[in-house]
Amino acid sequence: MTQRTVILGLGNSILRDDAVGLLVAQRAEVLLDGAAGIDVALNERGGMDVLDVIGGYDRAILVDAIKTDQVEPGTLVLVPPDQLPPTRRLSGLHDLDLPAAIELADRLGMARPREMVILAVEIADDMEFAQDCTPRVEAAVDKAAQVVVAMARRETIPEGIDLYELHTTQEHDDV
Repeated sequence: MTQRTVILGLGNSILRDDAVGLLVAQRAEVLLDGAAGIDVALNERGGMDVLDVIGGYDRAILVDAIKTDQVEPGTLVLVPPDQLPPTRRLSGLHDLDLPAAIELADRLGMARPREMVILAVEIADDMEFAQDCTPRVEAAVDKAAQVVVAMARRETIPEGIDLYELHTTQEHDDV
């Protein structure tokens, strides 16, 4: 039986850098060129909607924006699932952020991937209405897509691309 993997781009397409997860997933889909067993999806809602998308997969690679102020904008940040920071933004008053949704799914015994990888891009601006990213974040899209494709194919991360690994449970703006 072949493992099914989903690459899920998260974000808001009209909030400047917050769109980076969506852009990375779209670029990864082009690079994958229809690779068997790897699907690409986009989600601008978050919360429980994410679980609906990833529920039937063995592996999920989530791609999103993050604002830690620990690294420069455009830095690729690997977020271990157990270090997933809570978010201050919800998609609606009655929805959950991603960490709470995952916890609820586990408590209810809902289907979710056994393996989850979260790749985020450090952002500069997620408050301005705009459909383009800031230059440093835009410059990171192709590198992030290469990393996501390598992860999906279980290949080595391309040489010369560095990943910052998040080791904190502090509150951040996204992921």
